[in-house]
Amino acid sequence: MNAIFGNIHPSAYKYMLLLLFGCYAAGARAQEVQLNEDPRVSQMFRAWTNDMRSNPHIEGWRVQIMATTDRQQVEDARNRFRIAHPEVPAEWTQEKPYYKLRVGAFRNKLDAMAFITTLENYPGAYPAKDANIHPRDFLQ
Repeated sequence: MNAIFGNIHPSAYKYMLLLLFGCYAAGARAQEVQLNEDPRVSQMFRAWTNDMRSNPHIEGWRVQIMATTDRQQVEDARNRFRIAHPEVPAEWTQEKPYYKLRVGAFRNKLDAMAFITTLENYPGAYPAKDANIHPRDFLQ
């Protein structure tokens, strides 16, 4: 044993064995964990899970192509955009006093900027972060 452990005092071997056995026993006990959670926590988690399944949302990027205080103007622009780009989602939101027309859905800013280069009639378009994008809206 001295070849393996070097110059260790003989009484230290029994302490090493006790330490080794203690670690093994502690590892065996650590596998027996029991959780007792409040039923309200379980209920809240189930409600959150069901909400996420019925209304999933992911953070990503859109391209803002217009902002105006005139709701009719933004709706007309959305309809024109949908005719020109039927495969690209286009929705307006209201952040008082402005109505903002945002299009597309991109996982990162670089993809949104690449899309902007394909737009011809929207010189002021810019990427805008959006924390509420449905997964089906992401462009491939």
